[in-house]
Amino acid sequence: MVTRACALIAILLTAEALSAQQTLIGAQEIERAQRLLGSAQWLEKAWGAYLAGRLHSEDLNQLLIEEFRSASALRDAPFRSEEYAFLAVLFDAAIESGVTVPSPLLEPFAENWASPVLILAARDKNSDEMLMELRGQKTNEALWLAASNILCERKSQRWYAANLSEIDITHRFTVADANSGAGAGAGHGGGTCGDGVAAMPKGFPPVTLYALQDYPGHGDVLLAEGPENAYYSRTIVPTDKQVGTGSCQSALNRMAIRIGYFARLSYESADATRNLFQRETWITFAGSEDFARRAEQAMQSQEQGIRALLQIAAESGFAVPSMQLRIVPEVDDRRSDRHDALPVLATRDFALR
Repeated sequence: MVTRACALIAILLTAEALSAQQTLIGAQEIERAQRLLGSAQWLEKAWGAYLAGRLHSEDLNQLLIEEFRSASALRDAPFRSEEYAFLAVLFDAAIESGVTVPSPLLEPFAENWASPVLILAARDKNSDEMLMELRGQKTNEALWLAASNILCERKSQRWYAANLSEIDITHRFTVADANSGAGAGAGHGGGTCGDGVAAMPKGFPPVTLYALQDYPGHGDVLLAEGPENAYYSRTIVPTDKQVGTGSCQSALNRMAIRIGYFARLSYESADATRNLFQRETWITFAGSEDFARRAEQAMQSQEQGIRALLQIAAESGFAVPSMQLRIVPEVDDRRSDRHDALPVLATRDFALR
């Protein structure tokens, strides 16, 4: 019994010694990261940020956040420069550490560092305005998708009104003779891919480059769910090495995705919701007056359907916006005899409230 007790005491003492040693090592690493972050040399500051991102110390997290304030002057640094490499490490450290960087500190980087900025902005509940600005960058499809998905999840009223105003509401009337058959068509999207090589200045820590994606690749991270999910990829450039980079993005159908948000909010299928906003009606010609009357009834029914959908969305937390909507009629005249001219259909404008 004495021998067992002695063994147990020895184990406890060893565990305490190891714990104390680990605590000492952790404190030393935190002190080292603080010292390196305070350096005037970009190489040392980068190593400090790299360590801070992985130590998960509250003191270091605050230092990382403050670094964004002074680093704003570097936002236009050329690729592969020391300043660029430091910024890349800083963004990665903030993402890895899990800190929330206030959106005002991220704003200076929004143009040139949009992908990591959006990843960090997704953590800040007060970043809606920044996300709306990022969404407005017309050429970046994945950025538009990610920002839109996040804003939808947050029930942003400003995003909701903007998304609704951007939908083309149409009603296509196909006019044909009796016994004519209806036709249908389909289309598909494309995409683009790019390849390159990434390398960083000598001696820098591993640098992680982030890119937003509109469909998942191997190892990609889900960022925000939506009608189409948004992801981000991580390309790690090891110290003193270069790696190949490449990414592909599909040609997003923004109109279909805009409508897709309303499909999710109304618990309807994408096809049913698309038919509500971009309705098609087949009319067998029985005179101009009959055509005009049936077209008016069809657009009135479409308006009522849109109003009903928005009321369902209101139950999910999206207030019906105060705005004007317009249904634009389109006519496809397939009659064999067009002697009796079709009347010109006016747009149907209606106020939501």
